Amino acid sequence: MEITLKCDEIFKKITNLKIQKKMSSKIPIKQFLSEHKTAILIALILIAGGTVGTYFVIDYMNAQDPDRITLATTTSTYDSGLLDYLLPKFTQETGIKIRVLSVGTGQAIAYGQSGDADVILVHSRSREDAFVNYSDNQVPYGVHRACIMYNDFIIVGHSSNPANLAPGDNITSVMTKLKLGMTIGHNTTFYSRGDSSGTHSKELSLWTLIGWDPTTAGTDYYKDVGAGMGDTLLITYNDANDRGYTLVDRGTWLTFNDTYTSLNILAESIVGEEYLLNPYGAIPVNPILHPHVKYTAACRFVGFLTSPYGQDLINAYKKNNAVLFHSCFGTCNETHSCPTTDAEIAIWTPFQSEFAGLSI
Repeated sequence: MEITLKCDEIFKKITNLKIQKKMSSKIPIKQFLSEHKTAILIALILIAGGTVGTYFVIDYMNAQDPDRITLATTTSTYDSGLLDYLLPKFTQETGIKIRVLSVGTGQAIAYGQSGDADVILVHSRSREDAFVNYSDNQVPYGVHRACIMYNDFIIVGHSSNPANLAPGDNITSVMTKLKLGMTIGHNTTFYSRGDSSGTHSKELSLWTLIGWDPTTAGTDYYKDVGAGMGDTLLITYNDANDRGYTLVDRGTWLTFNDTYTSLNILAESIVGEEYLLNPYGAIPVNPILHPHVKYTAACRFVGFLTSPYGQDLINAYKKNNAVLFHSCFGTCNETHSCPTTDAEIAIWTPFQSEFAGLSI
């Protein structure tokens, strides 16, 4: 398979920065060659053969098992059962097994930054964009983001609904009512994940939307759980006064709603609003920053997710006859104003070819 990913452009920019820095410090050439032998080897490959195969050579240099990659992802993709459904199908077609690190988005991104994962699948667009831009060392942590799927966030709470959230309330009204219940009515408790996850980031942005810091309400009314979504739902469910609310993605909620029967959807997206939409992106970790990662295998996984076969599998996954995630590769602009480009589609199309002709 011949795959050109513009790695020469990335590599030349990175290499030029490093060479300028080193030469300006007058470091002996022997030391420079020693410190940058991997980069120099790649440069020679680029000179000899262009971009084709560069990352394949990086994978070849990797001493770890090339048939196993590590995916750092959010608790929602794991708790919902989506990965248990998708990953065996990928392994069946490729022979590549996937080790899953199920954590919040913040921690998943941290695993990618440190090279402890080969690919990440997360839902926090601003942090995803930062991940594929330059790090402190002037090397991007990730190479090319792919928009995979989306669902939406909802707010659930007890049927007593002390904040008096009503169907049709826009998100500004919802957050204002929760604020008033926490500060004036003193009859509302909001349970925050508090774990730097994508859900936690979304929650904080919703408070910012109304210009309010929820921590000023006091710990009796705003509780920082510091846990995953399943645990946060359990704590909300067990609220002694039946006055708890929390934010959850719909996919996770549909997985747990039969368990937490006293909780109900009390706020959700209304027509014309996009604040609660929740896109997920997949990003392979940059092998120039971390030469040990299995970049090619990671790209094959992203190719699987973005292929018509993978996208159909995502749409077909249901709980209680409800779709948990909606595929959106190449259509993010149309579905939820999530920036995507023709270049993104072109980058991943070659990796989709090995899944051509497959159907669910």
